[in-house]
Amino acid sequence: MKCVICHGEEIVDAAVFEEIAVGADIVRIPITVLVCQTCGERYYDRPTVRSLERIREEVAAGRRPLEQVGQVLQVK
Repeated sequence: MKCVICHGEEIVDAAVFEEIAVGADIVRIPITVLVCQTCGERYYDRPTVRSLERIREEVAAGRRPLEQVGQVLQVK
């Protein structure tokens, strides 16, 4: 498989975080996807996309427990 962006050939499974916005917060979702090692392009299969969509719906509805792992601060 060649990368559609840079045409690199080193595409491997990698653990990454997908991020979704919930109000002013960001929820990180750990997943494993194919990632081009040259440019960073990610490749999602259909089951992964469906899982992310389901998680997004559950988080928005308050049905998914979340754990605080840090803070984001903004300068006034």
